[in-house]
Amino acid sequence: MKKILNILFFTLLILLGVSCSDDVSRIENKWQLCKYEYADGVVQREDSVFYNFMKGSFSAICLLSDGNYKTFWGNYSLEGNELKIQILSGFETEPAFEHYLNWENGSRIFKVDEISSSALQLSYKEEKLVFRKY
Repeated sequence: MKKILNILFFTLLILLGVSCSDDVSRIENKWQLCKYEYADGVVQREDSVFYNFMKGSFSAICLLSDGNYKTFWGNYSLEGNELKIQILSGFETEPAFEHYLNWENGSRIFKVDEISSSALQLSYKEEKLVFRKY
């Protein structure tokens, strides 16, 4: 009986540890932008922008209308529900950057509204970005 209780106890500890994983490890993935909601209520469906987060490194992959793609590299940090992304200098002058990201000074501070194993929702001012895990 004691052996069964020990097994149950350790199983419970493992499950508790897995369920308490922090947001930093949950954001480390590839996310596809599905929807962009503007402040005026206009909703734009999107399927050609991907955000990748891995150990402080960030990349945004944008599929261009001609079939090519452009990758923008940078860094990120997540503190609480504040996600700071800084694109490496030089990218912000490219036309694709202006079209797909258009972040002032190549950086953006998002609020993380939701994060799960399959969904990510970010907001910036009155705008919302909805992602799915890719």
